[in-house]
Amino acid sequence: MTTSAQHAGGVTGQVPPGDATYAAGALLSTSALLSLVVGLFAVTANEVAVSGPGYQYTFQIAGWGWANMLTGLILAACALALFARATWARVAATVATCLAIVVTFLWMPYYPIGAAVLVALDVVVVWGLATWNTSRESV
Repeated sequence: MTTSAQHAGGVTGQVPPGDATYAAGALLSTSALLSLVVGLFAVTANEVAVSGPGYQYTFQIAGWGWANMLTGLILAACALALFARATWARVAATVATCLAIVVTFLWMPYYPIGAAVLVALDVVVVWGLATWNTSRESV
């Protein structure tokens, strides 16, 4: 009895060729887009005033905005390389995503909920890239 490769993959639970590539690229693209949006927000809203009980704090966040936008562009380039299945893309995407985690973590005092979501998404991307099994993918 013979079965098709697609049916055998469904029975054994193996990932079809390319699915891990597209999943990592899609998550990285999402992280890049969110980083670009956060950076754009920070650049356009240069001064954020937070009023507390008897206190007023003013932050200059344009520099963090440019850092987030640059990080988003680097992540987008790595995502495109993952979609193109470049051999260096996994390492570059992992390094770039770790950089994005640091930049986002430093952005956390200004926008804690959004930064926590971005850090969590970037951790999932790093985990996906680190556990990616290329022996099951055909080129």
